[in-house]
Amino acid sequence: MSTSAETDTTNAAARATEASAAATSHLRNAGEHLGLARDHITVGVADAVSAGKDAAREAKAELDDKLEKLLDQGKDMLGQAEDLIRSRPWATFGVAFAAGYLIAKFTRRS
Repeated sequence: MSTSAETDTTNAAARATEASAAATSHLRNAGEHLGLARDHITVGVADAVSAGKDAAREAKAELDDKLEKLLDQGKDMLGQAEDLIRSRPWATFGVAFAAGYLIAKFTRRS
């Protein structure tokens, strides 16, 4: 081989080695960035799950309070109905009889 060809080969090999080193460096950097991105995504997902659980707990507590209020109102209305029936038994019987008669009349087939 001639000196010029050897120099060209040596220069080409040096450039290939530099390119390989640069590519390796870029791959390491990309791997580090991917690891950081994965960590950020993991933290974001964990935060979202935690926020969802907190929201569900708050909604459950609010629904439990509303259910308790509705049950109390139902008990109060039942107590009022019992008081009315006890204070006016004949009027209550008459209203119940009339309601039953009207329901039977409307639901009976002609």
